[in-house]
Amino acid sequence: MSSSRLAIAALLALAVAAPAVAKKPDAAPAADTGTKFESKNLSKAILPQLQAAQKAEQTGDLAGALTSVRAAEAVGNLNTTDTFYIANAKLGIAQKTKDNALLEEALKAMVDSPFLPAAEKPKVLHNLAATDLGKNDYDGATKYFAQLAALPNASPDDMETLGELYAKQKQTAQAYDTLFKAIAAYTAAGQPVPERTYQRRLQIVYDAKVPQQIEAASYDLVKAYPTPMNWRNVLLIARDNQKMDDQANLDFFRLIDTVGGLAGERDYAEYVETAIARGLPGEAKAALSEGLSKGTLNTSKQYVGEYNKSITSKLAADKAGLPAIDKEARAATTGKTALGQDDAHHGYGEYAKAAEMYRLALAKGGVDTSTANLRLGASLARSGDKAGATAAFANVTAAPRATLAKYWTVWVGQKA
Repeated sequence: MSSSRLAIAALLALAVAAPAVAKKPDAAPAADTGTKFESKNLSKAILPQLQAAQKAEQTGDLAGALTSVRAAEAVGNLNTTDTFYIANAKLGIAQKTKDNALLEEALKAMVDSPFLPAAEKPKVLHNLAATDLGKNDYDGATKYFAQLAALPNASPDDMETLGELYAKQKQTAQAYDTLFKAIAAYTAAGQPVPERTYQRRLQIVYDAKVPQQIEAASYDLVKAYPTPMNWRNVLLIARDNQKMDDQANLDFFRLIDTVGGLAGERDYAEYVETAIARGLPGEAKAALSEGLSKGTLNTSKQYVGEYNKSITSKLAADKAGLPAIDKEARAATTGKTALGQDDAHHGYGEYAKAAEMYRLALAKGGVDTSTANLRLGASLARSGDKAGATAAFANVTAAPRATLAKYWTVWVGQKA
């Protein structure tokens, strides 16, 4: 929330001038409200006090003016015209004396008046909200920002502030829904939705640990702003919310690598370790080489040398053995061998061959269909077959891969 939204606004210069108190008052319509302020409707019982207040203010006796206004207020049984006129008088005195307490009192009396011009209501509400924020009265500020958000053509900025206030008070559902409305308001106004709005919406539900809303906010973020950092964050959140074994971790790393979300030494080291553990030296080599080229991994580190040694000792034999195992997979009665073999092809970047073998695994059966379809979709996506990839991802129904399939589908949809 910007500091400008939290600062107490300057005293209002409202165009709601009350007419002079006279024995034969004239009508004075308030702008753009449809409701006329007519001084003839002032109660006769308060006219002497208001006349005295007006005279005192004109002579510079502001304390005397306020005393007379208080006397008018004390008469009681005030109608809406009385209340609005008295509030206007307080406002004028508050502006001259810079009395914020009196200003707040006046604005509270005016905010719901039928005589307040519609164009001035947002100013009044902003002032009241800012005053409450200055006193750390978040409940009061929330009430005023809720009124701002409910106005016709409400500002998306006001909706964002309201969402922040709800979040500060741990009202997660209201915060989430309000930021959703802010996004819709930006769109309706033909304005770009700020990246921060999507990020904040995700952060709020992530902190509150609301899985369903976390997932929805994550999708919205990477659909609108598919930056490597946003992809990284939502995928790490997804992994944290799912139980993933080494096989599922492999699927996770394939996706986060594809979207450009790998960052830092730990990411690359874990990807290399996962590929080695799954018997995929080709994929481990590719991840190691990428980490080294980006400078996130360093050959001076002992563990990097050990990774390289382990990979090198297996790489040549593994690749040379692919044709024989391909033949074995085709002859097998189940798809288990084919599933392992297509993982190897995928790791070497042979995506068309990998897709062929994943289809073979699915046709022969005896394999986890969600795993096979997710990896089939990944291979097709990386080979440029958007339609085939999307169809394969649609067949992934079991957790945790169903979540990864949804993210793959988002990524595929963003490709030209």
